[in-house]
Order: sequence, then structure tokens, then C-alpha cells
Amino acid sequence: MAGKKQADETSAQTYGRDELIAYADELFGVMPEALQGALYGTDAAAVFTIEDARTLVDQFMNRKVN
Repeated sequence: MAGKKQADETSAQTYGRDELIAYADELFGVMPEALQGALYGTDAAAVFTIEDARTLVDQFMNRKVN
């Protein structure tokens, strides 16, 4: 149908680390420092979709600590 949006993985909006960190509270409900921890070890020039970043945040926040 012409009026429907197509859910295409390649058209997903991507954001840089700095953009995501600036809006960490609004997007993920975490402090910017928590998002920095979640993104630690990823490529500095990497871009992420909101869903990818949310997955990293969830994994980071749910890690078991000793």
C-alpha cells in the first residue's frame, strides 16, 4: 500500500555517541555516565540505532557485579 510506512532495517535512523549521551535520560532513563559505561569498548566513530543502544544499556545495567 502506498500510504503505509515500510519498516526497513536499512532506513533506521542512526546516532553518534555524543548525541546519545546528551539525551541519555530522555531516551533510556539513565544518567549519561551509565550510557558512557554501556558504550565503553565500542568504536569511537560508531553509530547506533536507538534499539541497538537500548540493548547495550540494558545489558550494562543488568550485569552481575562481584
